[in-house]
Amino acid sequence: MNRFRVLTVCTANVCRSPAAAAVLAAAVDEAGLSDSVEVGSAGTTWEAEGMPMDDRTAAALQRAGHRADLHAARTVHVNELAQWDLVLAMTLNHRETLQRQVEAAPELCAGTEVRMWGAFDPAMPEGATGSDLDVPDPWYEDDPAFDEMVARLERAVPSLLDAIRSRLD
Repeated sequence: MNRFRVLTVCTANVCRSPAAAAVLAAAVDEAGLSDSVEVGSAGTTWEAEGMPMDDRTAAALQRAGHRADLHAARTVHVNELAQWDLVLAMTLNHRETLQRQVEAAPELCAGTEVRMWGAFDPAMPEGATGSDLDVPDPWYEDDPAFDEMVARLERAVPSLLDAIRSRLD
């Protein structure tokens, strides 16, 4: 059975993308879709390669009732993008980086769709585009910013699940 594969992507893969993957994977499991959907995360840069999830991110996930399993940051490479059906960027900058990779290897990445996580957030204003859809980086902030990041990620999950279900049908 072919699985629908979703990759979440941020800069270093220690805050937003692993949190997004944890939130989405929990929702996929709760919806009974774990046999059909695989969720992963990666970063656009190599600086944190092999590093664990940021402690503040893990704590925010746990406060919201999510698991913060073992995680090792990794970088997404163009030759891997073809393996993912839906790639969800945390910011416009990430989306542009990923889109350039996809466009550089069209024969590899023909089935890869790159979207922004924020496009699925129902709290976004109608017609919001570009950096308006960014999931802000909490790295230089205190705990409330990490909690807000998780809440923002959670808001998008119902719409994401609807989009995933439509691709499974």
